[in-house]
Amino acid sequence: MSETPVLLDMAGPAHGGQTVARLDGQVVFVRGALPGESGVPVVLDPPTKKSFRTGQVADVAAIAAPSPHRVAPQDPATVAGAGCSDLDIVDAAGSLELKRQVVLDQFARIGHLDFAGELADVPVEAVSPEPFTGYRTRVRLGVDGQGRAGLRRAASHDIVALTDIPGGASAQWSPALADGLAGELAAVELTPGAEVCVAVGDDGVRSAVELTTTGRGRRRASGRRVLTGTGTVTHTVNGVSWTVPVEAFWQAHQGVPALYSGWIADALADDPTAPGHVPGERGACAWDLYGGAGVFAAALTDAVPGLAVDSVDVESEAVAAGRAALDGRDIRFVAGDVAKKTDALRSRGGLEAIVLDPPRTGADKSVLAAVVKARPRHILHIGCDPATAARDAARLVAGGYRPAGMTVVDAFGLTHHVEVLLHLVAVTGDGDGTVRN
Repeated sequence: MSETPVLLDMAGPAHGGQTVARLDGQVVFVRGALPGESGVPVVLDPPTKKSFRTGQVADVAAIAAPSPHRVAPQDPATVAGAGCSDLDIVDAAGSLELKRQVVLDQFARIGHLDFAGELADVPVEAVSPEPFTGYRTRVRLGVDGQGRAGLRRAASHDIVALTDIPGGASAQWSPALADGLAGELAAVELTPGAEVCVAVGDDGVRSAVELTTTGRGRRRASGRRVLTGTGTVTHTVNGVSWTVPVEAFWQAHQGVPALYSGWIADALADDPTAPGHVPGERGACAWDLYGGAGVFAAALTDAVPGLAVDSVDVESEAVAAGRAALDGRDIRFVAGDVAKKTDALRSRGGLEAIVLDPPRTGADKSVLAAVVKARPRHILHIGCDPATAARDAARLVAGGYRPAGMTVVDAFGLTHHVEVLLHLVAVTGDGDGTVRN
């Protein structure tokens, strides 16, 4: 890094938690800065062959005009060196607006969908689910060479032990997840190099398991040891309870499953005055792609009585929990790669909706092509990365769909991560049903 800071004025946020500035016309991505700040002392990283520079705020106290949303670091784990909360210097209102700008920028630049221009009539909401801190109900920890559980350092595999963090927890963690956890794990003999998964259910009951892997190739073996509790936790959404293993996928923020289920219900409400309302008879079926435990499949059947839902995902503990929780509903769990299973899904009577909740890399192009070909009345896309969500949206729009509403969700307070809920509806005379690059 250079020794002498340069003073820069910040523009808008960049995807990834940095802020954009310019130096002699060159773009600089600055860590630790916030949009709109001016007179920011920045220590530049050494130049590379790339067309932009990067840098770090040198002294927060020396910023001439700090953002009104700037706060002291909120996560003791980050102060101790862990990389879990890379945006803990902004309050809830500032975080939500920052992420809203990032999403709109990514959709405009990558998806060529301008919600401030040609799509200005499409409602765009931004939601910060409560609570902003203390929201996380599950965490994966590493175990260092001394057998201590902890969080990984930023951009490193090194571990910051919980016992070295003031309070022994991250500010992201819910009180029921955090209270006494450091001491509880310190009292257990852990395997160096293992992972420890900890989760707390809606009833406040916490459990932890250790996961180990030995060997390589065909001799690779995995082990699971319950450290505390039963190895499972229970979550309840809209009256349905799922009992899932601690290490199984479940939404990290305690309020998100109900929030997203409500969004699905609102999107499918048969209200002729609602934005994006699709006239005509309802379809008889729906698909929940990358469906996991089937929370969204349940939301679909709640939203449209009599709807038959196929939920597709690779076989996992979460899928098994969904089968048990939703037994008796017309929900069929189809195990396998989503890209290879769409031809086997129910579509007779027409498709009312398809829910897409792909991984951070976005949906496979062949999956998007199958969605367009199936021609549901509604597509409900849940994106956990704004760049790949924008790419997916562009392909769906090219296939004959139009955004009816978008919701930006700050589901990961204190971090740069953001989720995007996009409701698309089928249109006529727009596109030829082909998903393009």
